[in-house]
Amino acid sequence: MSYRIAVDVGGTFTDVALLGSDGVELAHKTGSTPDDPAAGVAAGLTAIAAKAGLPLGELLRQTEVIVHGTTVTTNALVTGNGARTGLLTTRGFRDVLLARQGARADQFASRTAPPPPLVPRYLIETARERVDRDGVVTTPLDEDDVRSAARRFREAGVEAVAVSFVFSYLHDEHERRAAEILAAELPGVFLSVSSRVAPEVRLFERTSTTALNAYVGPVLRAHLDRLADRLAGLGYSGRVVIVQSHGGVVSLERAAEGAVRTLLSGPAGAPAAVAGIAAALGVPEAITIDMGGTSFEVSLSSHGVTALTTKAEPAGHPVSVPMLDISTIGAGGGSIATVSPGGLLRVGPASAGADPGPASYGRGGREATVTDADLLLGYLAGGFGDGLKLSEAAAAEAVGAVATRLGLSPVETAAGIHRAVNAEMADSLRLAVARHGLDPRRFALVVAGGAGPVHAVELAKDLGIPLVVVPPGASVLCARGMLRADLVRYSVRTVLGRPQDPEALDAVFAGLESEAKAELLADGGAPERIRLTRLADVRYVGQVHEIPVPFPPGWVVDAAAVAGLTERFHEVHDQRYGYAQPDAPVELVNLRLEARALATAVPAAPGRRDGSPSATRQAWFDGGFAEVPVLSAGSVPVHAGPALLAGEGTTVVVPPGFAFEVTGDGTVLIFAAGTSRTEVLTGLREGDR
Repeated sequence: MSYRIAVDVGGTFTDVALLGSDGVELAHKTGSTPDDPAAGVAAGLTAIAAKAGLPLGELLRQTEVIVHGTTVTTNALVTGNGARTGLLTTRGFRDVLLARQGARADQFASRTAPPPPLVPRYLIETARERVDRDGVVTTPLDEDDVRSAARRFREAGVEAVAVSFVFSYLHDEHERRAAEILAAELPGVFLSVSSRVAPEVRLFERTSTTALNAYVGPVLRAHLDRLADRLAGLGYSGRVVIVQSHGGVVSLERAAEGAVRTLLSGPAGAPAAVAGIAAALGVPEAITIDMGGTSFEVSLSSHGVTALTTKAEPAGHPVSVPMLDISTIGAGGGSIATVSPGGLLRVGPASAGADPGPASYGRGGREATVTDADLLLGYLAGGFGDGLKLSEAAAAEAVGAVATRLGLSPVETAAGIHRAVNAEMADSLRLAVARHGLDPRRFALVVAGGAGPVHAVELAKDLGIPLVVVPPGASVLCARGMLRADLVRYSVRTVLGRPQDPEALDAVFAGLESEAKAELLADGGAPERIRLTRLADVRYVGQVHEIPVPFPPGWVVDAAAVAGLTERFHEVHDQRYGYAQPDAPVELVNLRLEARALATAVPAAPGRRDGSPSATRQAWFDGGFAEVPVLSAGSVPVHAGPALLAGEGTTVVVPPGFAFEVTGDGTVLIFAAGTSRTEVLTGLREGDR
């Protein structure tokens, strides 16, 4: 027997999933330990070993790989607790981060200020050097300027330095030499070099990405060092890989140097799991929501593929590395309910987190949260991590304090909290679909997170989504997806202003492919499982922004391949913007390569079938309490709501007006009463034609 283990460290819970070579999958939730996330990882491993019936040491000896998703970098960015960072750039460009692009993110928000730069101006140094737009050196690097900058960085106590020179993506010799000098002058300081992190056109975005990488790099490196030491102390000597924002994984050794690529490390695990779920149901379009204790994430997938973006702005800082197109808001089970000075109920974005957590956890929390409200409404029939027993009395006291300010009863206030957080999440869902110009009625809603199944059906009802899918182990879906994550490398080279004949493009791809294959093999990828996808960022001449378009399948970039790429660009442009200009000239800005070493597939073990009623309880529906059945989350015939399906780590709430069916593997399908599973699935499949 051999095992894979995935560990997803969130803001409130740490989820652990175990997959054996026999296809049997186990999962466990334990409380996160924000002060030392590695301690929560160790606790989760101990618990999952007990579930597997093995001593921890024996389990770790039989484990091939541990896949780790983390929110460490995200938390450092959001809370402002990153490293003290300096920036070295070309003389004359000291204000590149402060000037941004000279435009507001929201042009109608005239009073909205951009976030403070990650590097204050007094920690930005310059060096005399210059490369022109053709990649030709016009001013050699002044090494004395670099040494002077290093001295000032040392005096200021910086922990990380970002290096970003003009046109370095065309000629990186100056950046490489500056990094060598800084490494010698500042031993132990984290270095982030733009020609390694984001070697592509656009100075501001490239510098922002490089600075952000420097800002979170030391934080991630310290966490991974502690994790490696903790795992070694437990007796583990196998591979550890880290989930990146594009959904693939990278070796522990490479992860810290590209820390900016882990900003969505946790949520990026879900799409791999959702792809298999949607394929099994034959559903072409899916929206995935993940509502945990702290945040609510939304992503869209088509035919199992979740779109990537290179234009994300986490916390207002542009990032040009590939990330799954996942939107996030502060709405989760731990989101705190407050009353504004004007007497309005607000929910989130502040969260009770893991410590102390919601009031009902009994750990000293006193503020009312979504979990406390859901408990008072009778929705929480399932389990919580570590066998936690919720205190209804503590929840009533916390919600009661808010109720007093609103002049309502505790139950009315709890219902208001539930509706308020649903409204926030529905708006996020609506925006995610609308900005792609899509109709939510063509999608199935796949639900993840411990709190997601409690709220999902109400969200689907609000948006007209015909089918809600709650997979088995929904509360740990991201960890389950991580078990199946591939080793992935994304590479980019700018070709704007350079020869774009097929031979030149093919030569660029050949270099990218050679580097990517070497890295995948070094990280343990199997040669026969490596898959390569060539893409280009294409635009009409005169446009400012481009669209990533895949080349037609094939190993050679020839005239036919370029013609196929151009034709596909016109189609994608028309789909996205409603028009195309087939007679207008186009140009390629960047070439991109996706290199993927596929994870070894493990057949799933048969699901269990157990759906007998276990109890009834009072739950709040349609403005009052009703006695509803509580069923185990196993396989049952079609059953009409209202009902509660109690699972390990979550509860599926089925309101009146809906019916549900549980498939053989434990997936819960929820749809409008009066329709059938076959009817709904057929409608979704035909809607894709």
